[in-house]
Amino acid sequence: MNLQLENWTANDYNSFLEYLKSKADEKYKNFHSSLVPDVDKEEILGVRMPVMREMGRQIAKGNAREFLAVSQNGLYEERMLRGIVTGLIKPNGFDDFIALVDDFVKVIHNWAICDCFCAGLKQIKKYKQEFFDYIQRYIDSDNVWIKRAGLVIMLDYYLEDNYIDCVLERCDSIKSDFYYVRMAQAWLVATALAKCYDQTMAYIHNNSLDDFTFNKAVQKCVESRRIDDRTKQYLKSLKRY
Repeated sequence: MNLQLENWTANDYNSFLEYLKSKADEKYKNFHSSLVPDVDKEEILGVRMPVMREMGRQIAKGNAREFLAVSQNGLYEERMLRGIVTGLIKPNGFDDFIALVDDFVKVIHNWAICDCFCAGLKQIKKYKQEFFDYIQRYIDSDNVWIKRAGLVIMLDYYLEDNYIDCVLERCDSIKSDFYYVRMAQAWLVATALAKCYDQTMAYIHNNSLDDFTFNKAVQKCVESRRIDDRTKQYLKSLKRY
């Protein structure tokens, strides 16, 4: 099917939806649905990610904004594809970029779509400082998935000397009992240790993370291939009981 359309109508989208369904893989559906327990299994077709990404690239070569205007959220893959396409659009300045990101984060409803979307926001590099300031709104959001998006975006793009202290401060400020927010905090700390060792180790010695999140951060550090064995052994001694 030709996905490089300049004009997307409701009929075009319905045809695309049938095409999307034709790419379903039942075996992959059964596997992937076990990884996203927050999503009703009936919402998942089982389309593999390389296929989804290629669809997104083809759509982005046409009128991606019109695609987004007619797209829907009924299926997991529809939502995932919206995120992929959003990340491939070249924005007309910072305000347009913010509008695109804001529009999508509101429909995130599981960790996989959240993390895939965040990883695809390559345009952040054009607006790095401006967007870093803006991310505070996501961190402060009452929507737990938007809060996770803020954490994952910082993890993906801001673990470097110019930002690390503020990133860790923001991470520490979050008090949530939502599993996927706490896991994002833990993942961020572990990745930060691999990239900004001195600042992150100082944070590990002085933080206000709850015991569950702190211990998960230690666990993720121990599982990381980018952290040396001596550090891993030391971190194990810091676990809270």
